[in-house]
Amino acid sequence: MESGYSSFHAESMSTQLQDVRRLEVEFADAMNRMYAVGNGLARMRASLEMDSSTAPVAASPMTTATAPEPTPQPAPHAATSPATVPAPSAPAPTASPARAAFPTRQPVPSWWQREGAVTKILALAGAVVTLIGVAMLLALAMQQGWFVPELRVALGVLLAVGLVVAGHVVRSRETSRGRSSAAPVALAATGYAAGYLDVVAITTVYGWVPRVAGLAIGAVIAVSGLLLARRWDRQLLGVITVLGATFLAPVVTEKFGDEVSLFVVVLSAAALLAKGDRGWPMLALARTVPASAAVLIGVAVSAGEGQPSKVAIVAAAALALLALVGAISAGRFNGGDLVGSATVAASSIALLTSVGVHGETLRTTGLALVAVAFAVALAITSRGPVGPVPTPLAATIGGVSGVSALLAVLSGAPERWVVTGILLTALGYAAAAVTTRSRVTLWIAAGTAAVASIAYLAHPTAYFSFWEAGRHDEVTALLDSAIAGGVAALGAWGVDVVRGVPADLRRTTRIAALIAGLATSAVAVVSVGLLVGEALDVPAAGFIAGHALATVLWMLTSAWLLLHGLKAEAHRELALRLGLGLAAVSVGKLFLFDLATLDGVWRVVAFIVTGLLLLASGTAYARALERTRPPAATA
Repeated sequence: MESGYSSFHAESMSTQLQDVRRLEVEFADAMNRMYAVGNGLARMRASLEMDSSTAPVAASPMTTATAPEPTPQPAPHAATSPATVPAPSAPAPTASPARAAFPTRQPVPSWWQREGAVTKILALAGAVVTLIGVAMLLALAMQQGWFVPELRVALGVLLAVGLVVAGHVVRSRETSRGRSSAAPVALAATGYAAGYLDVVAITTVYGWVPRVAGLAIGAVIAVSGLLLARRWDRQLLGVITVLGATFLAPVVTEKFGDEVSLFVVVLSAAALLAKGDRGWPMLALARTVPASAAVLIGVAVSAGEGQPSKVAIVAAAALALLALVGAISAGRFNGGDLVGSATVAASSIALLTSVGVHGETLRTTGLALVAVAFAVALAITSRGPVGPVPTPLAATIGGVSGVSALLAVLSGAPERWVVTGILLTALGYAAAAVTTRSRVTLWIAAGTAAVASIAYLAHPTAYFSFWEAGRHDEVTALLDSAIAGGVAALGAWGVDVVRGVPADLRRTTRIAALIAGLATSAVAVVSVGLLVGEALDVPAAGFIAGHALATVLWMLTSAWLLLHGLKAEAHRELALRLGLGLAAVSVGKLFLFDLATLDGVWRVVAFIVTGLLLLASGTAYARALERTRPPAATA
């Protein structure tokens, strides 16, 4: 019995031992295979990184470790005891694949190694040189007497057509091969620009076609070239065409003037028709800024000759309209567009300059029309369906309107009414801000109001002494004070009704409006006193009475603020501070100015009335404060 049990037990132990040995061998083999695969991947990655980099990178020694030889599988036998089982050989330590090779940063290629860089540079250089050659053919050949005019123009036309055809051929070949470069773009653009310069020559230099016909032919060439840029979706084609023709047109004509201005405006219109300034900011700048410069130079030349050109006004107005349309079109698709603001500003400078060099009547009328036109544009673009446009563009439009209005006032208003005109301009923009609820219009109103405030300071400074006040115009001072008070009131109203104005700015504007109202009311009261005194042949008495009444008026306003602050809980603290501050200012004026300036009964009246108002204000404030307190709890 015992011998059978021992035999069974030994056989069972032998089977388990064989299973353990088999599992150990399989595990060691699996580990060896995993290390071999990891090392192979590491070597492959290191090889690929070396091939992709410009400088060979030495592989890490960790990546060259070889996989260990597989452990030989021992033959199973039952007679071996567990103590004699050989331990499986440990695999050689190798690095994990993740650390086999450190990742290297791909080197940035030089600019000349970038795809298409050299081709683009050569194409641009070739376009510039070729166009200069065409301009020299048309202008220098005429100066030197080379060839007959017909041959010069014919050579220019043949060159232009050949370049356009070559551009199409190269483009077709590149498309068939799945490639794209700047070469066909530069060829076609050079051809169209050369053709446009030919039209400029036959219109302005040789006079073979009338101006209108030349402009029409040039428009056809420019539109066809820029539509090709749209078809190929290559902004570079349009930029080369527009810049080449714009910069070299004065070279062909050998002067700046009406013809050059009109031809560059036609180019700008063609570029706008091609893309509408949407997504092509460089073309928008190319079609507007150089053209504005050409118009400005033409205006300066004609004005220097003593014959300001009205054609320049038409060209500048058309250029400004094109810039405005393009900027609005681009702004509707890109809320962060800034190029539109730059183009509108550049064209507006040309427009204002072209109008400003003429006589007073035309200058004033033109500036006023520009102010109205841009104000209408601001109103239209502030809301749908056209707007809203980006804030920088709206600010530019409003700024042009405000500047034009101020220039119109300075240009046409009589000297006596200049300040009145500036104040009326500020009043109009403030009313527009309240009506349209537009923040941009509100900022334009603030800017014009600041200018108007500076101009208005001539009135209060003249009323510090009777000698200065006697020489001042009381009628304009009274009228300007009324208008300035209206501007202050509308400004305070505007910051309340326009959305998005910070609370601190609202409070500051209310305080500024109150101060402006007090100053204008004092000037108005003194002006009335002077007018009444002059009517009664006692101007000095009128001046003194006016200042005394102004001090009393300020004290009344202080009392109203103190009492009103108790009723309006939302503005209680502000009203209290303003009321006390105004009371201090009134007392200060009483002692520092009225005591030295006033005499006789008016000095007595000013002190007594001001003192009584202070006492009444304190008493009324105490009663009003008592009424606002909650009743005491009864037992």
